[in-house]
Amino acid sequence: MATNEPAVWSDFLTAISQITAVLIIVCALAGPAQPYIKGEEKFVFIKYIVEVITSALSGVIVFLLLRVIDMPEEWLAAFTGIGTFFGLKLMNVFYRILVGRLKVIFQQDDEKKKEAENGKN
Repeated sequence: MATNEPAVWSDFLTAISQITAVLIIVCALAGPAQPYIKGEEKFVFIKYIVEVITSALSGVIVFLLLRVIDMPEEWLAAFTGIGTFFGLKLMNVFYRILVGRLKVIFQQDDEKKKEAENGKN
């Protein structure tokens, strides 16, 4: 159950929150390294750094969102680690879904406009 009290720094200094912070760092480094370790891609340092930062940000976002809904801290740590490890991949999936739906919506609107213009002629 969510509380109306604002969060303070001492709320984030529990042992599990500190473990979660370490988990975010480790998963942010390990997740983007996966394709390089498997040999699927050639290592590009700048790309790796961008992916690490993106994964870490997604982990922090997941942590804060789950913290707001008062999820038990053990589950919070687990889902934060998963969200961090697959952060960039999840963001790409959501981006494709959003853009794909927007393209469908705009294509339908364009088709309706063309039909209306052809109907006038």
